[in-house]
Amino acid sequence: QLIGLAIISAILTYLATLISPTFNSTSTSSINPAAIRSLIAGLSFGSIIIVPLFFFISMGIFYGLARAFGGQGRFVTQSYAYLLFSVPIGIVTSIANLIPYLGVVVVSAISIYSIVLNIFSIMAVHRLSGGKATAVVLIPIGVALLLVCALVVLFVTLIVAALQHQ
Repeated sequence: QLIGLAIISAILTYLATLISPTFNSTSTSSINPAAIRSLIAGLSFGSIIIVPLFFFISMGIFYGLARAFGGQGRFVTQSYAYLLFSVPIGIVTSIANLIPYLGVVVVSAISIYSIVLNIFSIMAVHRLSGGKATAVVLIPIGVALLLVCALVVLFVTLIVAALQHQ
């Protein structure tokens, strides 16, 4: 299931770059659109490795937190329960990304729904209460958001520092 999702996601991401007006327009930019398309194609097909890698990393984090909160489930059971809803949702979001503006709204709504389903699956697999399962799912998301914010602040600081030295 996981490899199938990675392959379908890679193909649909590549198709999205082919039909995107951003890469098909004739602009006066010095960047060759074919070079950009080739780079994105490589990154798209790199998702065949990245999707399973991030799956196992995230399942390990969720499993460790669930066990820390007193969960009693097994890693394989948790991974299987997650795959039952994440593979169809992943395919739907990949297809929704083909829609230029509506896709962002649809993907955002589906992502929230996916978080709710993940909470329910953690509750079922590990026999945790709703509050503990919610903490198991939202703690990694919160940490990831904090890391992204820290990286944005660092990036902006570096840009401002570089502009001041000119």
